[in-house]
Amino acid sequence: MNSPDSTTIRHHLVFANPNRTSFDGQIVDTYVETAQRLGQDVVVRDLYAMGFDPVLRNEERPIEGDGQVAPDVATELEYLGTADILVLVYPIWFALPPAILKGYVDRVLGSNYSFRDVQQQSGHPALKGKPLLSFSTSGTSLAWLHQKGQVGSLREIFDAYLWQGLGMQQAEHIRIDSVVPGMKAEYAAEQLERVRSTVERTCAKLLSDRHSARTASVMQGTRD
Repeated sequence: MNSPDSTTIRHHLVFANPNRTSFDGQIVDTYVETAQRLGQDVVVRDLYAMGFDPVLRNEERPIEGDGQVAPDVATELEYLGTADILVLVYPIWFALPPAILKGYVDRVLGSNYSFRDVQQQSGHPALKGKPLLSFSTSGTSLAWLHQKGQVGSLREIFDAYLWQGLGMQQAEHIRIDSVVPGMKAEYAAEQLERVRSTVERTCAKLLSDRHSARTASVMQGTRD
């Protein structure tokens, strides 16, 4: 990994769909194109293309003291440490994200971060204070998912739990329903426009936060 330019705002995007040409893949493409157009960088981690190993092994678990950090996990933590935001893009399968994404949470986001840290909301060193933005797709309608309680359940066990447990700044989730083969082009375009507008708003917020932090740092320096 090359040394990053610390002045550039970076998005760490984790993509969890085995089909890169799927609608989820189009979400990724739209996200990258929009952020880059606004002068910000996106690091895309395509878990299936990478052959990411989702299996957490006993020696990696931070039960008593520090767990071992495997080389692939160390690489992800290095990327995350230089990022300003964590972005997740994935489909809903059987009411949950794909297992490979849960494995990423277990092995990377949970690296040397125990259940006690989660309980105390200590803040993961690579993620503390950073926002979480998720895009999920489903073949069924949002109304049906609400009826079955899936939306609320996923919000509590994946969005809020990660956001609060890892000490992140906030969590936002864009849900795109009725994503099926042969869906109308107009509907697809409308949903990608939602993605584009979300990225534009997110980039503006990150830039504003960066300027605010620098101003606060300068003001603190003048008082010291």
